[in-house]
Amino acid sequence: MTTHKFAEGLTLHVIKETKFKTVKIMVRFRERLTETHLGKRVLISNMLETTNQVYQTGTAFSRQLSEMYGASFTTGVAKKGNQHLLTINMNVVNPKFVDTDTVSQAIDFIKTALFQPDVSADGFNPEVFKREQTNLIHYLESMNDDRSYFASRKLASLFFTDEAQALPSISTVDLLKEETPEAVYAYYNEMLKTNAIDIFVLGDVDEEAICAAFEKFPLEGRKISSDVIYQQKQIEEPVEITEEKEVAQSILQLAFCLPVTYGDKEYLALQVMNGLFGGFSHSKLFANVREKESLAYSISSTFDSFSGFFKIAAGIDAQNYEKAKALIFEQLEAMKTGDFTEEAIAQTKTMLRNTYLIGQDSASNNVELAYVKALLPTRYMTQYQFLTGLEAVTKADIEAVAQEIIYQAQYFMKGSSLQLEAQED
Repeated sequence: MTTHKFAEGLTLHVIKETKFKTVKIMVRFRERLTETHLGKRVLISNMLETTNQVYQTGTAFSRQLSEMYGASFTTGVAKKGNQHLLTINMNVVNPKFVDTDTVSQAIDFIKTALFQPDVSADGFNPEVFKREQTNLIHYLESMNDDRSYFASRKLASLFFTDEAQALPSISTVDLLKEETPEAVYAYYNEMLKTNAIDIFVLGDVDEEAICAAFEKFPLEGRKISSDVIYQQKQIEEPVEITEEKEVAQSILQLAFCLPVTYGDKEYLALQVMNGLFGGFSHSKLFANVREKESLAYSISSTFDSFSGFFKIAAGIDAQNYEKAKALIFEQLEAMKTGDFTEEAIAQTKTMLRNTYLIGQDSASNNVELAYVKALLPTRYMTQYQFLTGLEAVTKADIEAVAQEIIYQAQYFMKGSSLQLEAQED
């Protein structure tokens, strides 16, 4: 990967790679996560993907992409620790296969989307804005009807001591309803001037031509924050909330404080520990809570090494709550005391290794790894470091990591007795 720093906070990364038949371009805006800007960024993401001053309808927008040999243009938002990311992704066929400079066309398309947005007077086009705002609100309302999503939202609000960190990356209905075309457009102009911007181009490309094209973007230097990893404050007493809902299947979610962050010396031991505990089908949670004792319809553990959040999620029958919870904690205690075999460790390492290597064949995954390298260069692990470090993880390392996670919060969505009786009938 070659890096071209146009100005402070404005960087182009070119990854020369010949194994893909397409060229991937990613433009990512980054700033500290705040409640004030969250709804605005989600709306901007949708506006950029819809229309602009050159392609003023969805039909014209799509037609242009089709004429570029079926290019794709997508936008999205995500959280990474303390940071909120707004991303533009574009994929085009390698120009060598079509005798057309698809890469230059793609860069021009991105330039149009960014610097000629669909505006009217002092704000975004009010008609398009209202449509996208309404669509997003309806989408989030439907997401809130999803039991697992709702439970995850509730658990995050109990776990995180920082209110902004507890918010979903896609915002909330209330935050979206507050926004106006004028306020979002004013912030958009601010975002162009203040956000850290990283541009990635991966493929068999002409690096000099790409550098020259992006250098013409009307962007100036900006001060940026390197404060990426969120440090969760451990609470003294776990918080436990139970809510009755008219659902047939109850949901139990548990949150733990995780002191291991991406790139720490314990990071690979954490990967193995999670795989053994609840990450794979041979894990303790799956094998014992779901398969052996039939106390869960589904169960797994996941972690976020950028925010110190370790989660267990299970779908259960309400009457099995006490037994299921007790057995979950028994499995965690088994991890802490080394009650797992070397064969299980080897199986987990093999699965983690295979997952990692499969990811190397994905252009998107390659770009995401390159982004982490650019964001946290001293913590980034090369393929060699990852694979050799994974192999070196010992049983004692796994026990030690398991002993570090601390129980913090529980959200239990309890199926109502009415629903349970209906099931029995």
